[in-house]
Amino acid sequence: MNKKKLLLALALVAVVLYLVLRNQLDSPSESSRNQPAADETEIVILSVNDMHANIDMFPKFATMVDSLRAIYPDLLLFSAGDNRTGNPINNQYDPVNYPMIELMNQTGFDLTTVGNHEWDGDVDNLRNDIKRANFPFLCANVIIPAAVNLDIKPFVTMEQHGVKMAVVGMIEVRHDGIPGAHPDKLKLVSFKNPKVVLPDYKYLRNENDVVILLSHCGFEDDLELAQANPWIDVIIGGHSHTLIENPSETNGVLITQSGSHLKYATLVKIRLKDHKVVGKEAVVLDVNKVRKEKPEIKKLLNEFNDAPALNEPIATAKTKFETPEEIGCMMTDALREMSGADFAFQNTGGVRVNYLKQGPITVKDVYSIDPFNNEVVVYQMTGAQVKKFILNSYRKNGGFPSYVSGMTYTVSDDGRSVWVNMDGANFSTNKVYKVAFNSYMASTVNIESEDEGRSLFKTSEEMIIDFLRKHKEVDYQGVVRTK
Repeated sequence: MNKKKLLLALALVAVVLYLVLRNQLDSPSESSRNQPAADETEIVILSVNDMHANIDMFPKFATMVDSLRAIYPDLLLFSAGDNRTGNPINNQYDPVNYPMIELMNQTGFDLTTVGNHEWDGDVDNLRNDIKRANFPFLCANVIIPAAVNLDIKPFVTMEQHGVKMAVVGMIEVRHDGIPGAHPDKLKLVSFKNPKVVLPDYKYLRNENDVVILLSHCGFEDDLELAQANPWIDVIIGGHSHTLIENPSETNGVLITQSGSHLKYATLVKIRLKDHKVVGKEAVVLDVNKVRKEKPEIKKLLNEFNDAPALNEPIATAKTKFETPEEIGCMMTDALREMSGADFAFQNTGGVRVNYLKQGPITVKDVYSIDPFNNEVVVYQMTGAQVKKFILNSYRKNGGFPSYVSGMTYTVSDDGRSVWVNMDGANFSTNKVYKVAFNSYMASTVNIESEDEGRSLFKTSEEMIIDFLRKHKEVDYQGVVRTK
């Protein structure tokens, strides 16, 4: 397609998208109310969250952004965090996460807050991401020692058409005082509860016409933050993967969130008169409905996807995997066999896909299932300690039993007792067993054991790949080991 035809095509897409937006934002009776008056100023923001390196959506998303910029030349583009983790091409690229940062640069992001998965690499990796990005990273409730040299800003201010705006970043903090990332990745920094920290930035209200919270705290926490901080105009949220299809105000604060994996985006409009906010509205846009893919971004994506090593078949699935537990059982079998353990466990949240098709299993499939690069660790545990570990991991998983190899087990309804069954052997509470699991579980689950545990200095992904190469064929359809 020549340049003239490309410009014409983009212009047509812009017109169509404009009509769609007008239809979604304005009913006939509300048209005059939703359109800025001659003496009003309008700030327009397109936001996404929890993209999780879904780089395949970027050609369509970039077209959407270009089309909106044709309508709103001063459009701002924000991400509410968790830009990485979830795509093996991005996770295993050298340098790690380069495709995602480059695609965000090319699409013209203005800001991102730091999500919990931004910490999945080490601090050096995050520092490299920040240096490569053409946009700031925000987080007001992380404490970074000067020696760590990590350029994360608590907030930024900007001015557009005489309107002054402040954007504050926040990350979720769990009951254990850290976000949902591997504790070993967070040793150089610390965190404060966002509910405690946010009021410290109320002074920004007096210095700016608009104040926005770019939150990676989750929808429920955003509701609480809105109730406690009505001085905020808009909360652009993330973390809980909530699709707020009809964004509305809570205590005068407009709250939005766009699901996950770049399937949707949210367009926010803020109208001001005499430097006072007089109207706020938001509409959710379906990225999949964009038919055109931006050629430059598509070309860049093809370069990233052209990775022969990741597409190498290493085994065959004789039947399809239909549930996360079937996949989890394969993962734990790999850990148990390749480590020589008696039992192996896998946390439910560490299985990142719900199914695998029948046929070839590639290296890319393995890294899609398990993208975290956690090392495998082994502990010596008595049977009684194994039972306690099962209960503790059950609670850590939010009431779901961890996937297992080497036994079947049932957790009681009240979460206080465990029944264990072993094929061909008696389970003894006094016998000492060798137990394998990933380093994330070792760092987050309360463990009682006969030793301090040791790392095998091999990741769970590597063990799964070795297991599949060894067996060549696998069949886990209908396998259930926990209740």
